[in-house]
Amino acid sequence: MDLPPAPNGLYNRWNLALHWGNCSGPNCHVRNNLLKCGACRAVYYCGGAHQRAHRPQHKSSCNLIKNARAQLAQEEAALRARPGDMFLEANPFETARGSFWRFTPTRPYMQARFDLISTLLNIKTGAAVEEALEHSLDMLQLNPGDNQGIRSHVPALYLRLGRDQEAYDFIKWYGTIGAQSGYEWGNPESPFLNLHDEDVFEPLGGIAKALFDLSIIVSLVNVKVRLLLDIRGLEKEFNKPAKRNTSYEKKMEWVRENATCDVLYKRRDIVERTEWTDLVAALESQAKEVFDRVEGRNKHYWPALRSPELHAAAIPTAYSPGSPEEVKLVFRNTWYSWAECPPAHELVKSWHAA
Repeated sequence: MDLPPAPNGLYNRWNLALHWGNCSGPNCHVRNNLLKCGACRAVYYCGGAHQRAHRPQHKSSCNLIKNARAQLAQEEAALRARPGDMFLEANPFETARGSFWRFTPTRPYMQARFDLISTLLNIKTGAAVEEALEHSLDMLQLNPGDNQGIRSHVPALYLRLGRDQEAYDFIKWYGTIGAQSGYEWGNPESPFLNLHDEDVFEPLGGIAKALFDLSIIVSLVNVKVRLLLDIRGLEKEFNKPAKRNTSYEKKMEWVRENATCDVLYKRRDIVERTEWTDLVAALESQAKEVFDRVEGRNKHYWPALRSPELHAAAIPTAYSPGSPEEVKLVFRNTWYSWAECPPAHELVKSWHAA
C-alpha cells in the first residue's frame, strides 16, 4: 500500500470517502508538498494553478470560514483582556473552565466558536472535519453541560475520521457515567469523557436505553455496523480453506487494506482467531437492537436516510422528540458519517426495507 497512515498510525481512513491528504484541485491526486489555503486553512493545493481552478467552488465557504475565524479571534481577545468583575473572574479560560456558559460574558465567544465549527463543516475535507472536532471537544471541556448541543455531532465526526474507537468511548461515557442521575455537571472535578479503549464488542447492556440524544444513538448504530462489516469481511477472507491457518501478520495486512474502522488494530485477540461466527451474530444482534431503538425514538429517521436528496438542504428548526423536524437536525449531524462509508449505509437501508 502506497498511502501514508493516518496521524494515529492507521490506514482505515483511506477506506472512507472523506477527502484526505491530497490536492483539492480538479481530479488531482497529488499528496506531496501541498500548500494550505491561507484564508480558510481547511483545504490544500499542489500549487497556484489548481487553487485558482478550484476557487469558484471554494470561494463562498472559504470566505465564511475566514470571517468566522476573524470573529472568533476578536471575541477571544476581548475575553482574555477583560478584567475580572462580579460577572466573571479574570482569565476565564482557567478560572471558569468547566462551567463556562454559566457566565454571560463568555457566550459571544462560545457562539463565535460554534459558528466556526458550522462553517468548517461546509467543507468536506479531513482537515476541516478534524479541526471541527478539536473545537468541539475543547468547547465541551470548557462547558461540559453543553448548552449548545455540541455533543450531538461529535461521534459522527469521529466516525468520519475513521476514529471509531474514540466514537464508542464518547458514546459509552454519555450512556453510563453521563447518564447517572447524581452526576454533577457543574462540578469541574467530576470525571468527564474519561473512558478510553472500551470494548466495542461488548453487549450493550443499558447503554442504548440510557441515551436520549438521537444523533448519538444513530452513531452507536454506525459504530456497531462498521465493526460488523469488518468482522464479516475478515471471516469471509480467512474461512477459505487455503487461508485458515494464515498468520496474524497476514491478517493484519488484510485489515490495513480493507477495514473501515480502527478497532481491530488494537484487538489482536480478535484478528488472530480462526472462527468469528459468534462475533458476527453478536454484533448483528447489537446493531439491530440499536437500529430498533432509533426507530422507536423517531420513525422518520431511517426513511430520511433512504432519501437523502430530500433532507440534505433541510434547515433545522424547533422540534419535539420524535417529530420530522427533529430529523432535520439529526440528519445534518449524522448523514456524512453514513455517506462516506457506503457499505454501512447500504446495510442499514436494507434493514429498513426488510
